Formats: sequence, structure tokens, C-alpha cells
Amino acid sequence: MHLLKRNIPNFFTALNFLCGCFAVYLAFKNLFEAAFLMVFLGAFFDLFDGFFARLLRVESQFGLQFDSMADLITSGLAPGMVMYKLFLEIGIREMDMSFMVLRNEFTFSFAPYALVGFLISLGAAIRLAQFNIDAEQRDEFKGLPAPANALFIVALPLLIEHPFFLSVKPMLATYPALLSICLVSAILMNIRLPLFSFKIKSMRIQDYGYQFVLLLFVFPAFYFFQWVALPLLIIVYLILNVIRNSFS
Repeated sequence: MHLLKRNIPNFFTALNFLCGCFAVYLAFKNLFEAAFLMVFLGAFFDLFDGFFARLLRVESQFGLQFDSMADLITSGLAPGMVMYKLFLEIGIREMDMSFMVLRNEFTFSFAPYALVGFLISLGAAIRLAQFNIDAEQRDEFKGLPAPANALFIVALPLLIEHPFFLSVKPMLATYPALLSICLVSAILMNIRLPLFSFKIKSMRIQDYGYQFVLLLFVFPAFYFFQWVALPLLIIVYLILNVIRNSFS
């Protein structure tokens, strides 16, 4: 029974890991909506592995490291692949490369200018490693959490094609815009900016004012924009934290 209880959080972490693998494959196939769904499910499972680990009091170093490895796929590699494919969608061309090694010819194609999309993956890796050794991030975050950043990135193809945002598509679907998003994304994940979380640390309602304000935006945002609401809510989340830190 103890063995089963100890592995319940690891089961959710495994689901997160598999969702990340599926998301990478789907993004590679340009199936952006399905890739978004997999990353969303992965983030959902990521919430539950930590929740059950604390609830059942079975937190462990193995669970912590396994969780980070799963997040590296779902919240690191998957959004990096989505961004790489987005660069191809806006017209960045691939080039063929061939070279000989011990009389064997290796040929492959890639787009050098699109590789900057994987700066998101690198930023997520640094962010996750830092989180594991930073005791200050148990109650609140320092920098944008990798799952939130991943949801923002993988929702970009949906946002670009959403009828309500067709007017901004010419500005977003450009190399400078996507490059800027890559750089800002990697920086936001690793900047030491305090960001509030939804972890319950006291029973006083006044300690969760900004969280309640964010929740007020959730239902109208999803009503008007469906899944595209997620990147918009993440922007609102960042703005609320800037306001919060300015008054701290």
C-alpha cells in the first residue's frame, strides 16, 4: 500500500512526460492545435503530481528530479519545437547539409535562423534547474514558471490564426517579432522577479487579492477567446505582478 501511495505522484509525472513527447511529435507535424492540447494536459498533470506528493506526504528527491525532467520535455522542448516550426511557417527556409564521415554520407535539412526558437528550451532548462535548488520559490515564483511560458508559446499559432487577432497577424508573423518573443521568453523565465502563485500559505483572504483579480479575468477571457485566452491571461498575470512589486 505504501509503495502504491508513494508512486501516485510519479504516475501523474509520467503522464506529463508522455504528453510532452506527443506534443513534440505533433508540433513537428505542424499539428499546432493538438500540440497545444498535449502541453495543456501536461501542465494539468504537472499540477497534480506536486499536489498529491504534498497531500500524501510522499515528497522525495526522485519525484523532484523526475518532475523537472518531464517539464523539460513538456515545457521546454515542446514550445521550442513549436517556435522552430513557426519560423518555417512565416517563410524561413531550410537548407540541405551533407558531409562524409568514414565514407558514410550524412544528409539532413534544417533552418539555421529558426534554431533561435530553441532558446526557449534552453531558458526552460536553466529555469527548472534553478527551481530545484532555490528554497525561496516554495511559496512564490522567481521568474515566469516554465509551464506558463510553454502555454503562452504553444498558443501563439492559435492566436495568430484567431479571427479576432487577424489585424495583428502581420506584426506577429515576422522574424523580428518571433525572435523578440524567444528572447523575452527566456529572460522572463530566469529573471529574479517575484511572481505570486496560487499555493495556499495562509487562511487570510486579503493575502490573495491579486489571485482573485486574475480569476475575475478567466471566465470572460475564455468566453470571448476560447483557448487563445491563455496567453492573454499570462500577460495579465505578468502585469498584475509588476503592479504588485511596485507597491511592495
